[in-house]
Amino acid sequence: MSNKITLELDPRKVEELVDKLSIEDKIRLTRKLERETWGKRIDRLFKKIDQRRKKYPISDKEIRQEIEAVRRQIYGPRSR
Repeated sequence: MSNKITLELDPRKVEELVDKLSIEDKIRLTRKLERETWGKRIDRLFKKIDQRRKKYPISDKEIRQEIEAVRRQIYGPRSR
């Protein structure tokens, strides 16, 4: 027979408990949270990129021109 205890903690209380953890435990907890939230964070990034793309549309031609300009800055003019 096992006993089950349920605790109700608000985020502030969780933060207080985390403050008491060792740095190693905080790192382990951080990595766990990063793995669990990765999908949500990447979705937010894609939505932000999509919103910016809609607000500031750019054509394929403009993209190619920008790439060429950056390449000239990095590698110098073409030697054809």
